[in-house]
Amino acid sequence: MKKILLLTTTPTRGGNGDALMEAAEEAARDCGAEVTRLNVRELDIHPCRGCYGCAATGECVQKDDFRRVLNALHECEGLIAEAPIYYNCMAAQALLVVNRLCCTFACRNYPLGPKKKIGVLLTCTGSDAEEMKHHVQLIVDLPSIQRSVEEERTEVFPQCGHASTCRETPTYLKRAQDVARWICE
Repeated sequence: MKKILLLTTTPTRGGNGDALMEAAEEAARDCGAEVTRLNVRELDIHPCRGCYGCAATGECVQKDDFRRVLNALHECEGLIAEAPIYYNCMAAQALLVVNRLCCTFACRNYPLGPKKKIGVLLTCTGSDAEEMKHHVQLIVDLPSIQRSVEEERTEVFPQCGHASTCRETPTYLKRAQDVARWICE
């Protein structure tokens, strides 16, 4: 049984990101995966201080819920991350998590866990899909992150002007399910 982490960074409860993650979760469970879902909006995660206190041990000096996210990232064999796009950039909640991954490069012998497939689901109103995929690729290509990435797949869901767009668009829900099935392979 494959362990899959769903990391939701949308601040909108019941909106587009949640609809996509619910579809992905259903498909992953149907494949027999063990699924853990973390909603960043429900966690107390502080911004990276840039202090490099993690350089020696890989442990952040801040005692917040990011440790829970990091542990889940280490334990999973597949990751589906969701982020809304605001002003042509991933929402602050997503970037908060990315920035806290500082420990993965500050500590030279940081253990990252098993290599995994990563699926990224981005919702937006009108951002260019290829540009958004490029933003994700820049993050995934960081040497400290790349060490734990087997494959990456990003899906962009445009025209999400209302919180119900994804829930009301069967093709969007199917694409989220397809990402989960791909990760389960």
